Amino acid sequence: MKALVLVTDAFGGRGGIALYNRHLLRALCEYPGMERVIAIPRVISYAIESMPPNLDYRVAAAGGKVSYLLACVTVGLSRPKVDLVICGHIHLLPIAYVLGFVLRCRVIPVVYGIEAWTPTRHPLANVLCRRLDSFISIRKLTARVFRTWAGIPDARCYYLPNCIDDARYGVGPRRPELINRYRLAGKIVIMSAGRLDSDPFEKNKGFDEVLEALPVLRRRLPALAYLVVGDGEDKERLVRKSEDLGVRDLVIFTGYVPDGEKADHYRLADVFAMPGSNPMFDRYPFRFVFLEALACGVPVVGCRLEDAEERMDPDAGLIVQVDPKDKAEVIEAIVAALSRPKGGIDPRLHRFYFCGFSARLHEVVSTVLSEQTARADCP
Repeated sequence: MKALVLVTDAFGGRGGIALYNRHLLRALCEYPGMERVIAIPRVISYAIESMPPNLDYRVAAAGGKVSYLLACVTVGLSRPKVDLVICGHIHLLPIAYVLGFVLRCRVIPVVYGIEAWTPTRHPLANVLCRRLDSFISIRKLTARVFRTWAGIPDARCYYLPNCIDDARYGVGPRRPELINRYRLAGKIVIMSAGRLDSDPFEKNKGFDEVLEALPVLRRRLPALAYLVVGDGEDKERLVRKSEDLGVRDLVIFTGYVPDGEKADHYRLADVFAMPGSNPMFDRYPFRFVFLEALACGVPVVGCRLEDAEERMDPDAGLIVQVDPKDKAEVIEAIVAALSRPKGGIDPRLHRFYFCGFSARLHEVVSTVLSEQTARADCP
């Protein structure tokens, strides 16, 4: 069996979608009988991580739009026997549909968050969205909104939320080396993590809200430190803001932290807080950083979910939810989270481990392939 996957980025990629795609490709490569997975990435930002042996990752495609199209055309012209095409972004749907037609196999797209909440700027992609009979969504809210604007109320949605590799995380002691590096001995540590990007979508996703709470928090918790994990051009603004608020002495900017050290950084924290107030920010309840912190036994404070149905999801109780624009509520939530015992793993978190993600993806693939076979057998 073989599969073709079009992705914006995955191995060597940056951010949550890239991480999701790495999990998806890894799980797909583990599907029983999967001989080869061809993946065509649009962007490669960092050194490529270790990949499954049966993954054919076309790195030359990441040189730009022309390189990407050329890589897709090359696959189409070579006509490999492919059983399934997975489209990792709705903007890539036109290319995926052409490849599906040429290779005579099903195409199933993956939708994530805000990019699928309204029609795209690509008319052809919108037309193709309206022809879908099935898709994968990482979020139930996204699936409902996407079905509505695309006019496909009966399209089947395969719910496949974020996951984490539980082998990389877990409860453990603070590393003395990191305590010394960041001067955290005897400190109560609040942590946030993510890209420090300055574009409008990325601002006010939690860093600003915690900084603004620090002047009051330090009066209540004198031994306080705020650990900001991540890099980006917005760091200078955040540094200036911490100075203006008079809390620069509390804030430690770690810079970029490689994946191999992330778990040890989470274990430094007494609470992980990222209550973002940006209305454009996708307030997904199961962000990777939330799940990773929880998997290290650290309580999490995040934004209150705006969608009523999501608020009723039992798994949403994994995080402490607040109104990010209410500074007093943010402060009280952080204090309350600090009073929780650290080091426990909520059993609900197990549903977000990679083994469960892989099993669900395998069910999706089996269902799609069986439907494809049934259609081919119809007279």
